[in-house]
Amino acid sequence: MTRSESLKLPPTWQFEETTGGVDLRVASSGRRYVIAAFGILAILSSARTIIDWNRGSSTSVIPWLLLTFCLAFLALWCALADEVWRLERNCVTHRTGIASWCHSVRYQNADLEIRLRFNKWGRPYYRLYAVEDGNVHFLIERGEQDLTQLAEFISYHTGWPIRHG
Repeated sequence: MTRSESLKLPPTWQFEETTGGVDLRVASSGRRYVIAAFGILAILSSARTIIDWNRGSSTSVIPWLLLTFCLAFLALWCALADEVWRLERNCVTHRTGIASWCHSVRYQNADLEIRLRFNKWGRPYYRLYAVEDGNVHFLIERGEQDLTQLAEFISYHTGWPIRHG
């Protein structure tokens, strides 16, 4: 058993050891329901678009066509997009997107900081930040236990210390 396997991650998270680091991601088992919902709504919207098109009602076709494209895009995004935290020694790269269409942010020489905050109803929530040269960068928001486990996992692979703010 490797050290990564002995570190406890929250149940919805998974990792894959790769050359030079570890890829950390959320295991999205419920994603297929979201994809199905957007897909069904896109099909219904496209049916309405076709009906209006056949009636010759060009003014009502455009909003339905736009809605169809938006719903289809959301279904494809949920099906194909990925969010990965690449953990390497002294480095975290957060990547979100589809293949080469992605947004990537890299953090180096940082500390991890867990902060407790309260929403407007007084309910607590916890966030993990990378503090890099005094600049604070949001990484993840989860419950206290899950966030502590994630912070320990990230700290082990990056060597960054964890501090509580």
